[in-house]
Amino acid sequence: MSRPRFPFIAKDVSALARSLQRELAACGMSSQLAGRGARPTDDACGSPAHDATGSPTVGSAGDVACVPANAPGPVSPVSPVSHVQLLNMLVRAVGYRNFQHYRAQFAAQERLERLAAPQSAATEEPVDLRRVERAARHFGPDGLLARWPGKVSLQRLCLWWVWSRLPAGQVLTGTQMDDALRACHHFGDHALLRRWLCDLGMATRTPDGRQYRHVEQRPPQEALALLQHLRDRERLARQAGHTRQIGRGVTAA
Repeated sequence: MSRPRFPFIAKDVSALARSLQRELAACGMSSQLAGRGARPTDDACGSPAHDATGSPTVGSAGDVACVPANAPGPVSPVSPVSHVQLLNMLVRAVGYRNFQHYRAQFAAQERLERLAAPQSAATEEPVDLRRVERAARHFGPDGLLARWPGKVSLQRLCLWWVWSRLPAGQVLTGTQMDDALRACHHFGDHALLRRWLCDLGMATRTPDGRQYRHVEQRPPQEALALLQHLRDRERLARQAGHTRQIGRGVTAA
């Protein structure tokens, strides 16, 4: 299992430096006092000791610097600051009690985010590329729907392409809707396409049939695959036509 990572941000680097200076001084003093047999005033470089009034005792991290190295009495070498001690120093500098308190905040945040996140949708079925291929055969070289498929599954799939050609966010009159549908196919039955779009909820119309609106939604995965294939095919056809025009220009010259 990978080691969790916890971001650390200090709003004031100067305050952070001062806090670390006090913490490190307290650790140095604690080691010096331990070498003389005295009772340290801090608990393992933790929070400074306090007296009955709640004020820091003499030798606390906030009031006393490191004990000088030439002070009288036996002096033990200053112990290096451990990894955990340094973590505690850093997080106390930004307002936490210790590193465990700091870490617990992230664990709580993750739990809250999981509770707030919407339930994940069910995994969609894999795309049937053979069906996408069969649907693509009903489109002509110009990218328009050349014929209406006989199978209902292919009809619905091809209808998503027609849906993608309708202007989004606009109210269309009956005439505008018919013109848009005529521009999408070659088999001459725009009323069929209009009826299917409304029956399947891809478009809406008023009861009098005078106004139509494209319904924004996410197509299924197979429809997205078909739309991408047709866009790629149209792009390649444009590139091939541009290349032929350049070739004719060079020949004429």
